[in-house]
Amino acid sequence: MEIKNILVAVDGSANSDRALDFAVALSEKFGAALTVLNVSEALTVGVVSVEQAPSLGVGANLSVNSKDFRQIHEQILSKSLDRAKMNSPTMVISSILREGDPAFEIVSVAKEGGFDVVVVGHGGAGKVRELFVGGVAEKVVHLARCPVVIVR
Repeated sequence: MEIKNILVAVDGSANSDRALDFAVALSEKFGAALTVLNVSEALTVGVVSVEQAPSLGVGANLSVNSKDFRQIHEQILSKSLDRAKMNSPTMVISSILREGDPAFEIVSVAKEGGFDVVVVGHGGAGKVRELFVGGVAEKVVHLARCPVVIVR
């Protein structure tokens, strides 16, 4: 199997940082192009954790409007790009910001872009929640037509 095009999905969590680091190393090993994807769920008002909104620096949960929500996701993407470039300064890395259901958007981007591998972090949402609704990583594994690597 030849790997030329890698997609990594990030959400600002520690697991997504580990997935990003793995994807950078994989990309270097195979000389593959790397694309970093962040998906924001389409909301007019949402709640984000402090982990997802580091620059806002307030409360454990913060109510935000759609404009702020998009800015938060742009910051997550920017922070991930900085991290990837710090780990591999000469690598050319592209980015995509999408809106919608994270699992479906990851799979859609993977298909549209002809990616050879998708890398995602394990969500760690908890066994009970995953049993009923499933995690993003699990949905991507079931829906993607290319190999998916889940990083813990």
